[in-house]
Amino acid sequence: MSEIKTLSTQEIYRNQWMRLKEDRIERTDGSQGIYSVLEKPDFAVIVPVMEGQIWVVEQYRYPLGARTIELPQGSWELSPDADPIAVAKGELAEETGLQAQKMVLVGYQKLAQGYSSQGYHIWLATDFVFSEQQLDAEEVGLTCRQMPIAEFEALIKAGKISDATSVAAYLLAKLHGHL
Repeated sequence: MSEIKTLSTQEIYRNQWMRLKEDRIERTDGSQGIYSVLEKPDFAVIVPVMEGQIWVVEQYRYPLGARTIELPQGSWELSPDADPIAVAKGELAEETGLQAQKMVLVGYQKLAQGYSSQGYHIWLATDFVFSEQQLDAEEVGLTCRQMPIAEFEALIKAGKISDATSVAAYLLAKLHGHL
C-alpha cells in the first residue's frame, strides 16, 4: 500500500544516461509536496578475484575532482533491458581486459533508494582469460591493477576506497563466503 499519492509528474531533464522527474505528491495526512526522482538503468558491479588478489580500476570522477579506486562496474544505457550477466561480463572485459570463465551472482542492492530506484547486480568473477582493455570515450584514463585482498580491505578501512557500491559489493561477497 502506497503511503504517498502521485498527483502529477513533470520531466525536468533527460539525457542518454538519466531522467530527472518531479512529482507533485499528497501524503496520507493530506499535505502536499514535491518529490524529485532520478531514473537510471540498473548496473553491474564485479568482484574479480583470483588467488588472494582482487582487480580494481582507478579513474577520474568529475563530481569529486579526483581519481578513485573502485571495483569494475557499469551499465548499458542504450540497452537497458540487457541480461545483467552480459552487462557484467562486458563491463569487466571493457574496463580490465579480463574475461571471466566463471561468474556467480552474489546479490542485488539499491544504490540510493531515497531518490532513485536504480539498483545493481553484484557478480563474483573468477577463472580469467586475459586480453586488452576496450575503454570507451568516457573511460579514457581508466587504469586497472590487482592488489592483495588484505590491501583492498585496508584501503576501505582507511577511507581511501569510498565508493559505496564497491564497499557494499565486496562486503556482500565476503558475507556469502566467496572471499
